[in-house]
Amino acid sequence: MTNKLDKLIAHYVSAHSPTEHWHATECGVGTFLIDSAGRWFHQGDEIKRPALVRLFASVLSFEQGKYVLKTPSETCAVTVEESPFVIVAWHVSEVAGQYGFEPTIICEDNLGRLWPICQVFPLHMASYKGQTIPHLQLNYGLSARVERTVYYQWAEIAKYNERQGSMTLYSAGQGYELT
Repeated sequence: MTNKLDKLIAHYVSAHSPTEHWHATECGVGTFLIDSAGRWFHQGDEIKRPALVRLFASVLSFEQGKYVLKTPSETCAVTVEESPFVIVAWHVSEVAGQYGFEPTIICEDNLGRLWPICQVFPLHMASYKGQTIPHLQLNYGLSARVERTVYYQWAEIAKYNERQGSMTLYSAGQGYELT
């Protein structure tokens, strides 16, 4: 990662707990579920306190094919219906130029966290409800599904390549296919 990319990411991305250094045993505090809308549940009840959901999100990771909440003393399995997070809004960065980047798209997830689309957090296409739609790759093996309204807005600004029959969205000097 380049120094300028480090600075751009530090400007936008919230810190995640250092779960890669924690090796705790499995806990028995009940079941956790993240539904396809990105809502969090414990023991069947929705967790409605945004600060608590953000706290849990800061210790969520995807390891060895499983989603887990990981603390220094416990590791709890989490069932995720599709993607743990949803991209619900976006804007073009006003500060990316200060770091030497071309226009950079900043995504906002359902928890209000910001993510620049760049080589560290790239877009990729994945299946959701029988359709192939964009997902943003996040840190710790996690991803965020791009909400339909955001996808349609991106389709309006994407560059169409007639010869390939594809649409490409550009961010931080990189191209990402939307079709």
